[in-house]
Amino acid sequence: MSIAVNYKEIIIRQLEDLSPELIQEVIDFAEFLKIKKMKISGVDTDSLLLQQESLGRIWDSKSEDLYAL
Repeated sequence: MSIAVNYKEIIIRQLEDLSPELIQEVIDFAEFLKIKKMKISGVDTDSLLLQQESLGRIWDSKSEDLYAL
C-alpha cells in the first residue's frame, strides 16, 4: 500500500520560508519547466508567449477589477 504524497502542500510549506526574491526564482523555474514541456510536446511556444503577453494587458487592466471576487 502506497502513501499519497501531496506535492502542492510540500511546495507551499517550502515557499513559506523563502524571501520574495527566492519565491520569484521558484516562479521563474516553474515557467521554464512549462516551456520545456511545451517544446518537447511540439507546442509553438513563441505563439503562446505572444498570446500570454497580449492577454496579460487585458487581464491586468484596472477596469477588470470589478469582476474580482
